[in-house]
Amino acid sequence: MQNRDVARLLRETARLLELRGENPFRVRAYEQAAAAIEQLEEPVVERIRQGTLTELPGVGRGLAAQIQELVEQGTSNVLERLRQELPPGLLELLTLKGLGPQRVRQLWQELNITSLDDLEAALQDGRLHRLKGFGPRLRERLREELTRRRRYRTLRLLAQALPVAEALCEQIRQHPNVQRVALAGAVRRMLEVVDRIELVVVASQEALQQLLSLTQQRSGPHGELLLEGTLPDGFPLRLIVTSPESFGTILWWYTGSEAHCQAFLQAYGPPAPSPEEAVLYERVGLPLIPPELREGYGELEAAAHHALPHLITQQDLRGILHNHSTYSDGRHTLREMAEAARSRGYRYFGIGDHSRSLTIAHGLSVAEVHRQQEEIRALNEKLALHNFRILSGTECDILPDGSLDYPDDVLARFDYVVASVHTQLEMDEKTATERILRALRNPYVTILGHPTGRLLLRREGYPLDWARIIDACVTYRVAIELNAHPQRLDIDWRRIRAATTAGIPIVINPDAHAIDELDYVRWGVAVARKGWLSPDACLNARELDDLEAWLQQRRTSG
Repeated sequence: MQNRDVARLLRETARLLELRGENPFRVRAYEQAAAAIEQLEEPVVERIRQGTLTELPGVGRGLAAQIQELVEQGTSNVLERLRQELPPGLLELLTLKGLGPQRVRQLWQELNITSLDDLEAALQDGRLHRLKGFGPRLRERLREELTRRRRYRTLRLLAQALPVAEALCEQIRQHPNVQRVALAGAVRRMLEVVDRIELVVVASQEALQQLLSLTQQRSGPHGELLLEGTLPDGFPLRLIVTSPESFGTILWWYTGSEAHCQAFLQAYGPPAPSPEEAVLYERVGLPLIPPELREGYGELEAAAHHALPHLITQQDLRGILHNHSTYSDGRHTLREMAEAARSRGYRYFGIGDHSRSLTIAHGLSVAEVHRQQEEIRALNEKLALHNFRILSGTECDILPDGSLDYPDDVLARFDYVVASVHTQLEMDEKTATERILRALRNPYVTILGHPTGRLLLRREGYPLDWARIIDACVTYRVAIELNAHPQRLDIDWRRIRAATTAGIPIVINPDAHAIDELDYVRWGVAVARKGWLSPDACLNARELDDLEAWLQQRRTSG
């Protein structure tokens, strides 16, 4: 079990203890222990082996024994007892903005509210009005949160849905009575969140029923048969069954989007049956439009004028910037992360550990920055033989007033600076925009990191005046990150064309905190393609010499 997993379970224990009304000092001990374990440079299992757990803040013999249980068993007796004693829905209530442990306990004790559904009912019937501390503003905020949660429950991240859809395709393809199968719908268009999995199939209905439990059947508008059901986790699944002669046309209809299909119909009329999708476009004098672009954003006009972009691929990336190591909150060392990047064929690897104010992520002190940079120099001497380079960067926090978390003399020591907002995220558009604009004026800021701070299906991003942000990035020659973490995918793909049209480079960064997360670039590239991104508009599609020249130009122009 990784250190972060142990810390997560300790925090869960702390929250459950607080919900039960336990001694605050005991609760604090679990929280201290979680923070201490997150900041350990070595795996917690080493501490267990050495018998030095009790040297950590807040960890006595009893808590040390529980930590050992967590590592060895994935849980502890204390945690399991709390889970059994307390209603499971209380933890989900805690995830709502505005509800801390004391308020959740109050809801539970006074109104027997133990789930999101209970809370929604109490808001509707007025019972929540009677509770002290639940005034009109909080009640309205909770209504908004619950509405958002209901919407989120019906959706999945692309990174969750696509692997399942691909596995289903392969499973169906192996059946002897299946002739063809292909992904369709929002998953094929690589939308960042999707509401179902759709597959177009040429097969007998009997063969499909043998493979999957599909409970609903109806006829579609183009002569196809629709078989619908759900996956084991309840996520909707639709199979569109058609003939070999119509496969391409039905695939086109069900790939969508509706805006793309309607624009095609208005311009060229309804497509005739065709076994291949490309033929549908060829008949009207167009090249095949990649599914990612079929959103009704001018792709038909661009295709008609031979102006579709050459879309970026993973193979175009020459390196990756903005990654984390055990210096801050990563799970693998700087050397391990760099070597893993090299093994994936990259020519350079940029580290971007957190800055000093982000203590929850063990942000680096100035002394730790110097130590890391010394290690980078030593590693680069060895890696030069392999034509590979580690770049020294930082993910430097943009503080609430828009200043940077390190002074300029420290920022000047980095090869590049990713400036990001991590704290005090609840801002109106004016406040958020001014905060970021001040940061962009700093001559050492190279990249604006995950610009809106959103977490898909968890947290909306803060609003920005994008016209002013883009103008500032042009003026100060700052690139914008497309953070490829599946929950971020931020900058939103709908903003990429405006940025690149203005001449702003986009950087596809995995924001990797572990070796396997380096592969998050897959999701960044997918949505970058939706934003019409081409290799020449992507900063880390450049060779190292070109990248370093751009970084140097940015510094001298600042």
